[in-house]
Amino acid sequence: MVVCMADYLINFLSYYIVYRWIICVPFRKKVLLNLGAAIVLAPMAVGLCKAFDFGYDRFIISLAALLALFVLVEGERLRVLSIFPIAFFATGSFSILVTYLFSFVTGIRYIVLIRSKWWGIAAEAVFPLLFFVFFFIFKRLREERETVVLSVPQYMIALLGSVCLFFVISVSQGIMEEKTELADWIRPLSVCLVIVGIIFVALILWQSQIEKKALQYKMENEYYQLCLKRQETHIREIVENDQKIRRFRHDVNAHLTALEQCLQTNDLQQLKSYVERMRAETRKLEVRKFTGIGVVDAIVSEWYQKAENAGITWEWDGMLGPTEMEVFDLCVVFSNLLSNAVEAAEQVEEGRERKISISCGTFRERICIRVSNTCRINPGNRTRHGTTKSDHKNHGFGLVNIRNTVTNANGEFEIREEPGIFTAEIIV
Repeated sequence: MVVCMADYLINFLSYYIVYRWIICVPFRKKVLLNLGAAIVLAPMAVGLCKAFDFGYDRFIISLAALLALFVLVEGERLRVLSIFPIAFFATGSFSILVTYLFSFVTGIRYIVLIRSKWWGIAAEAVFPLLFFVFFFIFKRLREERETVVLSVPQYMIALLGSVCLFFVISVSQGIMEEKTELADWIRPLSVCLVIVGIIFVALILWQSQIEKKALQYKMENEYYQLCLKRQETHIREIVENDQKIRRFRHDVNAHLTALEQCLQTNDLQQLKSYVERMRAETRKLEVRKFTGIGVVDAIVSEWYQKAENAGITWEWDGMLGPTEMEVFDLCVVFSNLLSNAVEAAEQVEEGRERKISISCGTFRERICIRVSNTCRINPGNRTRHGTTKSDHKNHGFGLVNIRNTVTNANGEFEIREEPGIFTAEIIV
């Protein structure tokens, strides 16, 4: 009876760990209720084992532990029931493997360990013991996490893998106890091993896809962070310009008085100089809007400032209206287009105009973007971007990203090159 009680409590604890900390099923918050449910159902499990001597005591004990979990969970009972086979076979396989390992390390015969009921209890206790060791070492395990929801493929892989592993281990256990012959189980064992091998290969391929997506999400996250920083800079500039405008308005009366004095004294030269100075100051106060989308404008403003500092003539025409295209994709497109345009215009030969012309607009919910810039005249170079381009060194970087983004959005991307002029057109 004591053995059955200990076996039940350890099974309950193992399943509680699986559901509460690995699958993250929500449980009731009251600890006393948890302990009470486990203790109340313990005599029932022991009674079932004594009343029905089927030779499946541990299975009955596992069902009693499952009933205790049904009392403790908050909803999600159907999912608890569906995952129970995986938890049962996985924890059972773990305890048998612990017995194998202990027999190998100590040199004690496996059959001797199996005949000891207390050793079976000890082997089952290894799983919760190891978990709680990691629980206290790694504090992040204590944090509340989202509930794990297995998709149908994930559930089938986990169930098949755990059943096949349990079957292989159980057969090997019977062979070591001299209760069965290996020749009788070669075919089913081979089938199980093939299934486990297929699952192993599938998991490797699955993991490679997960790593690829994780890398993609990481890159997108870094780009989002960059966009946020640029937007923060753009907003800070707007706030600073607002303060400058307030100060300028405060001094308007003084400026008007100065202009009036110039008119009264007929000092036209001083008047012209004063007006030009006022125009220059008001231009500094302008907050330019390009696309009308704050995040995108933050990126465009950065390249506008770089073009202005490099002495490049900048022409912008149009605004963007409502569109289904993601803001992130727009940021990718404008960032790469303007980056290539500014870098190419900076390389223009001395004596030639450095110029960037951008036009954009929305027509029937489709975005049209056209970026044209001067570039070096070098007709000897060729590229493989769908057209002949002379300045492939300056334009090659980022074009692949633009093409991929536009293609994913079911858009069109065309580039063409004339002597000293490079043009990119996008319709999304």
